[in-house]
Amino acid sequence: MTDSRPEVAPDPPAVPFATMLRSGIAANAVCFPVLTIIFWITSGPKGGGSAAIGVLVALIFFAGGLGILQRVPDDNTMLLLASALAVYLGQVIFLGIIILALSGQDWVDGWAFGLSVLVTALAWQVAQVTAYVRAPKPVYSQLPDEQQSDDRATDIAEGSAR
Repeated sequence: MTDSRPEVAPDPPAVPFATMLRSGIAANAVCFPVLTIIFWITSGPKGGGSAAIGVLVALIFFAGGLGILQRVPDDNTMLLLASALAVYLGQVIFLGIIILALSGQDWVDGWAFGLSVLVTALAWQVAQVTAYVRAPKPVYSQLPDEQQSDDRATDIAEGSAR
């Protein structure tokens, strides 16, 4: 005997990490040439190279942070929020340390590097939030088959139908 009930589509993930990663990379793909060209024109090759390094450093940090968050179970909202705040705080602290460490080097233009990291970080955050807001989210979760049939039987017995 075959089951004639239609298959229920699985719920979309509670946190759409792949969508958020794609949008962040797309934002960085825009930031990379724009910032590199702007700082190349205003500060020469040293500024352009420093801006390119800054964008790449920010990309690595924020993509890595999203990768860490992807490993946190998303069924506990408070744990996910606390983890996201901890990861973001760690990213900001480490980016600040890297900016301070590289700004004093002779081969790096500190302003170009620091501003490109800042602009890229802001663009990443805006793209990530926009992707999350636009992603589909489940309104309710699907009940297991046994529980659905039990609930339906109870409703029919009580005289109400769903």
